[in-house]
Amino acid sequence: MTRRSHTHRAAALAALAALAVTAVALTACSGGGSASPSGQADTSKLVIGLDSDQAALGYDPVRYSAGQRMFFEGVYDSLFVIDQNGQVAPDLVTSFEYNEDMTQLTLDLDTSVTFDDGTALSADLVKQNLDSRGDPDLSAYNGFAEGGQQEITDVAVVDDDTVTLIFAAPQPGFESNLTFPAGAIVGPAGVADRDSLDATADGSGPLTIDYDATVKGNSYLLTKKEDHAGVDDFAFDSYEFRPILDAQARVNAVISGEVDLAYVTAETQEQVESAGVGLVANGGVVQNLIPFDKNGSLAPQWGDPNVWKALSIAIDRETFVNAIHPGEIPTANALPADSPGYSEALEEEYAYDPEAAKELLAEAGYPDGFAFDFIITAGSQRDLEAIQPYWEAIGVDVTLKNAATTEEAFAAVQTTPMGGPIPLTWTNPAGNVFGVLFGFANFHGAENPDIQAAAGAYGAAAGDPDAQATALTDLNTAIVQDGWLLPLFEQLSPWGYNESKVQEPTFPGADSFPLLASLQPAS
Repeated sequence: MTRRSHTHRAAALAALAALAVTAVALTACSGGGSASPSGQADTSKLVIGLDSDQAALGYDPVRYSAGQRMFFEGVYDSLFVIDQNGQVAPDLVTSFEYNEDMTQLTLDLDTSVTFDDGTALSADLVKQNLDSRGDPDLSAYNGFAEGGQQEITDVAVVDDDTVTLIFAAPQPGFESNLTFPAGAIVGPAGVADRDSLDATADGSGPLTIDYDATVKGNSYLLTKKEDHAGVDDFAFDSYEFRPILDAQARVNAVISGEVDLAYVTAETQEQVESAGVGLVANGGVVQNLIPFDKNGSLAPQWGDPNVWKALSIAIDRETFVNAIHPGEIPTANALPADSPGYSEALEEEYAYDPEAAKELLAEAGYPDGFAFDFIITAGSQRDLEAIQPYWEAIGVDVTLKNAATTEEAFAAVQTTPMGGPIPLTWTNPAGNVFGVLFGFANFHGAENPDIQAAAGAYGAAAGDPDAQATALTDLNTAIVQDGWLLPLFEQLSPWGYNESKVQEPTFPGADSFPLLASLQPAS
């Protein structure tokens, strides 16, 4: 089967530094790779421990957010990707061009790409993918649907390898929304029957899922397609992803050698260091509570920004962070401290003030507070148990309910007013705005022209740092003041890794997760 070489991805990887840092190789009984002969890199299976189930909803990439990128990016190709510098780069697209008023975006496609059934990528297939944008289950497309903040009114096939996206309004910088997940292209079989993706992926990437070796919710094994021209971009023979929701269990797994690489936490990273296991961290991640109901669909109070402000300023972030996430940085900003859009004024406006929070609730019509349910998981339980008393102190009674399944946790976007904490990086602002705020977290279809305008201004200001800084400040302010995020703290994203198996991971910009193809064996 003929397949193209991933030239864009390979070019990005060529810039990676080869940092040879080493730790304990896995034994066969641990499920990881076995030790290699002296002087030879161990390129057998790489085992990765993560804090969530990467495929809780099956293998349709458009049902997820950027948090699942690392798992899906080897299985599915995307119209655009985030490169090692955190910048948007073409992948399935060979070139692109906007019309003068930014209401149309024309994409030239690499039609040498093929899927497992031998079908080649075509403009018609891209159209079929994007024409599913009205399906509410495909959360990454929410902003593209009719009435959405990035509404695509038509996808026009120009010829076999050219397609034009036509927008309801100018969309400068729209290409940043066509990275994973919304830019992932599903093959013809999957597009024809989206339900088939519950059990089987349909991508054109160099990796495939070994279903016989995969136990849903416990372990997912990705193996190479031997005849794929881009397979050499991936250094290991296979990649096993293990959802380990408990933070201490992930640390134990990487220390013991059960996994080669694990996403850990600030409060457990000292254990990793003291055990002699490799540790690396990337900054710029903000952890937030994330409102799901911003327009009062579930109860009227959720459509009032003052209610969200009351909940925000009721939290003593410094005390909370010192107790639950020591070493992290309390923040009321949606954007990290090193962003040009960071605002000291927001820190002052959203400082801890429970009396002011009570006044805001009274002004909103809730002098006696109100009650609501919050779905929690093992990963969020400590956070919400610590926040719960702050809200109780202003008259808001929160019932914490443990999700029985990962599916129930994902469904909370439809049934509860908020969730989290959720980590967001801002290397690609449009990705967060339209993939998260107006994407999977906006099931109820809330509108916010201020956030949309600021995101659009940022995209239009490419090459003008001052204008981009202004747009980011406006974006940050609108997100916080309108109650679309309740920031809690800025964190480093620490990873423990076994130095004898894998080199020190590097990251695309401020992203929390390495590019899967960037992971290299220790030498």
